[in-house]
Amino acid sequence: MAAITMTSTKTPAIVTGVATATRFVGHFLAALVGVALLGRDLDH
Repeated sequence: MAAITMTSTKTPAIVTGVATATRFVGHFLAALVGVALLGRDLDH
């Protein structure tokens, strides 16, 4: 815990940015997959 506390000066901002980017990409990919599946259902 001591090492994490000492090195967490800039880490939280980076972790938050990565988490936000990952969440955004996850939702984006989920939307693409949903549209692709709906498109397939409509085509067939």
